[in-house]
Amino acid sequence: MAKVVERGFSPYHLAGLLWNHVPAMWAAMQAKGISKPGLSEQEAADLFAYFFSMRYFERAGRPGRGQRVFQSKGCAECHGLESPVREGIQPVAAWQSLADPIALAQQMWNHSVEMRAALARRAVPFPRLTAQELTDLLAYLRSLPQARGRQGKFSPASAEAGQGLFVSKGCAGCHKAELSLEARPTRYSLTDFAAAMWDHPLRAASTPAPLSYEEMRQLLGYLVSMQFFEERGDQGQGRQVYQAKRCGVCHDRPGSGAPARSALAGRTTSYDMAAAAWKHLPARLEPKPLQRSAWPHFAGTEMADLCAYLHGLEFKRRPGRAAGSDVTAGKDGPAEK
Repeated sequence: MAKVVERGFSPYHLAGLLWNHVPAMWAAMQAKGISKPGLSEQEAADLFAYFFSMRYFERAGRPGRGQRVFQSKGCAECHGLESPVREGIQPVAAWQSLADPIALAQQMWNHSVEMRAALARRAVPFPRLTAQELTDLLAYLRSLPQARGRQGKFSPASAEAGQGLFVSKGCAGCHKAELSLEARPTRYSLTDFAAAMWDHPLRAASTPAPLSYEEMRQLLGYLVSMQFFEERGDQGQGRQVYQAKRCGVCHDRPGSGAPARSALAGRTTSYDMAAAAWKHLPARLEPKPLQRSAWPHFAGTEMADLCAYLHGLEFKRRPGRAAGSDVTAGKDGPAEK
């Protein structure tokens, strides 16, 4: 399952994949006599946080494509690989940010503002970068002999500090209503964040203030954590999913042994659903007519919509020690694969 990579991969996808994978997994474990492990909601959240920090949800970059990006975007005109091409501009060999996603985001943010002004004076268009282009570019630069062997790290600060910075730097003044970050369902990877930092000056109404490394560390801690707390789905679509997957055969039938749908209201999150998948199958394997129906599979946004319907309220992740906590606790860990 961890081999599945998709930009925008969210806890809903993890819950859906776990749910779909459970029948084959339980059967294989039974055949080998392996005891069935439990999985709590918190463990499911921690599992997602681990996958995110290890960058399992990012498509692998290709050095060949990255080299073409380096040339086509004009990077080579200013940035030499081993020695400076222009006075005062560091060559790639001196970039410490290649091994640190936080430093990368900081440099992309600060450098884009400076570069936009410099290119405007020369009447040269600002080179936009998609997240995939940046991923390929980094794959190329990290493959160079000068950059090999650097130890990757990922240590964002607490979400609370970053949230205060988000307000004090004026970000919250623009990112509201339809521009609110909470309104965006996409789960961003670390490279997605850096690419967004690079392109941001083109969309900003005013010139953004530069950020120090520590400030970027705090801000990224908040932005990363936000992704683990916010959950959204369409309740109307979820009702249709509930009916189409025949969930009510058990959950609307007293005496079935399954928790009633009313008992799920106000507490059904994607992490809860991931944990529930592990608890469902042993009962479903019992030789009872009611439980012989096909195991339902979930695709796309179906799991998110189902969770929203079962939850029954405005669907947001309740506060507490959730998936973002370990990621944002300042722990150092490998950020590169």
